[in-house]
Amino acid sequence: MRIAHLALITAVAFAPSLAAQKALTNKDIWYSNQFSAERVGGLASMNDGEHYTAMDEQGGEVVIEQFAYRTGEKTATILKGAELVPPGGGPPVEVDDYSFSGDEQKLMITTDSEPIYRHSSKAYNYVFDRATRKLSYLSDRSKPKQQLATFSPDGSRAAFVRENDLFVVELGSGKETQVTSDGAWGKVINGAVDWVYEEEFSYTQGYAWSPDGTRILYMRSDESAVKEFDLTYYREQLYPSEYRFKYPKAGEVNSSVSLHLYDIPTGTSTLLPLGTEERDIYIPRLGFTPGGTPWFMRLNRLQNEKLILAVDMPKPGTKARPVTRELYRERSATYIEVTDDLHFLEDGSGFVLSSEQSGWNHIHFCSLAMVKGAAPAPRALTSGKWDVLAVNGIDERNKRVVFTANRSGVGNTDILAVPLNGKSILQLIPGTGTNEAEFSSGFRYFINTHSTRNTPPVVSLHDGTGKLVKTLKDNAALASTVQSYGWRPMEQMELEVAPGLTLNGWMLKPPGFQSRERYPVLVTQYSGPNSNDATTDEWGGRNALWFQMLAQKGYIVVGIDPRGTGRRGAEFRHMTYGQLGRYETEDLLAAARWLGERPFVDPARIGIWGWSYGGYMSSLCITKGADLFKAAIAVAPVTNWRFYDSIYTERYMGLPKENGNGYDDNSPINHVDKLKGSYLMIHGLADDNVHFQNAAEMTNALVKANKPFDQFTYPDKNHGIYGGTTRLHLFEMMTKWLEENL
Repeated sequence: MRIAHLALITAVAFAPSLAAQKALTNKDIWYSNQFSAERVGGLASMNDGEHYTAMDEQGGEVVIEQFAYRTGEKTATILKGAELVPPGGGPPVEVDDYSFSGDEQKLMITTDSEPIYRHSSKAYNYVFDRATRKLSYLSDRSKPKQQLATFSPDGSRAAFVRENDLFVVELGSGKETQVTSDGAWGKVINGAVDWVYEEEFSYTQGYAWSPDGTRILYMRSDESAVKEFDLTYYREQLYPSEYRFKYPKAGEVNSSVSLHLYDIPTGTSTLLPLGTEERDIYIPRLGFTPGGTPWFMRLNRLQNEKLILAVDMPKPGTKARPVTRELYRERSATYIEVTDDLHFLEDGSGFVLSSEQSGWNHIHFCSLAMVKGAAPAPRALTSGKWDVLAVNGIDERNKRVVFTANRSGVGNTDILAVPLNGKSILQLIPGTGTNEAEFSSGFRYFINTHSTRNTPPVVSLHDGTGKLVKTLKDNAALASTVQSYGWRPMEQMELEVAPGLTLNGWMLKPPGFQSRERYPVLVTQYSGPNSNDATTDEWGGRNALWFQMLAQKGYIVVGIDPRGTGRRGAEFRHMTYGQLGRYETEDLLAAARWLGERPFVDPARIGIWGWSYGGYMSSLCITKGADLFKAAIAVAPVTNWRFYDSIYTERYMGLPKENGNGYDDNSPINHVDKLKGSYLMIHGLADDNVHFQNAAEMTNALVKANKPFDQFTYPDKNHGIYGGTTRLHLFEMMTKWLEENL
């Protein structure tokens, strides 16, 4: 594999003199607030599209305030924390989150939140009436906490899930109706989703309100046949406790799902058809069209066929049954990602979604008008050798779709709009870097957060054309603090690893860098399918500051995105299908060879680290690339794809029984005999995502091969390994280990 050239493009945001530099420490980075970025918290657009609310703390009290989009100025105080006195008296409740009812006369106040998994939580919910200034219980406080509490569109009701059953509350009377009664832990879930749906489809609310608030579409998941996984918690108790939950591994039994429509006036539920006799399927999205028709997305087990289906309900009083109607079908030779890019037009004429069938991810309009008994073929609204990253929604007033894409450059995130006729694209925010916009109702305004690798986030208010109204948070203090610590530019890097194959990344050099000196190098990467750890031009937060600290200690730090990662089109993304780890390893080894040939790199001191998929890759590189890498750190790594969950693993690898070699050829446990350098493996014992089983099996394999290695475990810590001083301890340990081994 030949590497021809490297192009370095430097974007210098901070250029302090070496004399002004303060030395970074892990305590500065991981156990202080001096590097925290200011943001606008609790942001919510009001119905009129002219105002928004934000949650802040003033004098130790939470306040929710209203601002005008037109000026960015405060116009009203919606709520003060002191007003949140519970029924019967007592101290005001703390606010974890809030949301408005459809008429904006009530607020749902969430408090005492308790995480379940990565995205899900349960909490107590209260309803605050803006007219009476009174707080009331959403449900009896003596009962268990609720999940997923939401108002109906008309604000007269609310729904929530409690102990796997769905409930509806009439807010006027407080009458509570239990919609389902078969919910049970480890058996049946109503209105919420199971662990693997939440983790891999980023989807927790398994129910939706009809536009008129009289019906609820909900999913029922029967996970009775799914095998359990056990976690042990120690928590300073005399005897450890055990936590058991359903976790379908690759090739194993998944939950069986069904859809139901609950009619509130009649109190009846109807089982809806799914349009197939096949039961081994996924329903990763569901909802109602603006006209009130239930719809859902259906995927097959291999996730290479996606359908959007509507359910036509029979007229009341008839004996007819509900019938599914196909709105959209897409097939792939590999897999199809699930996104939130599907949006229906309010007039019922059609919907938009994104698809990469052209070779790049682009927006398509799908008409619902029937022509000779069939819907017209989807019509592309965008095209070109760039990827749509997300569809924000449809600006109905201006008849355009608002979206983000990397149209101006592979690492950029642009905010764009395209008319529904697809004739031209308007760029709402010029320039480079990453832009993340939150739009007002009606898309008249948006609040944008912009950053680059070398500049902290700036939060600004814009009108619908992109014109700046006001800067809300400039993070000037953070920029000044970072500068005082001698920030070094993270230079964009384009690395040609083979004829016609260029990888993206960045390089960070030590202070006082001398091209004739030789430096040790640490490669950082994540490398997972459709991810971007090194290509995206975005503020890296505390991880980036850790890299700066390593640079101050004399290391060159390099970030690289190999094949399989995102923003490069479908062919680049799907290259790794069925063989996760193979091409990513080839690319990272090629990068290590190139680095070793540079006059400023010590080829005997190249290391690599990563977390999760990145830990998987660093484990492969220190074994398959034993002659190139001196040291590797793997945090929470997958070491055998047979151990990981069904949805993620099968999406990219197929079923184990059909692709056994693909599973085994690139699992690190099968390559430990090649290990030569230093290897540190770190894992949380309470990791519900990548189970400690991966570390245990890697340990067994290394011991069997008589290979020395270092290992550290964090009891009671999950995949994120955080809480209290945990991150400080973790990064301090990794820093010292690198100093001793690289």
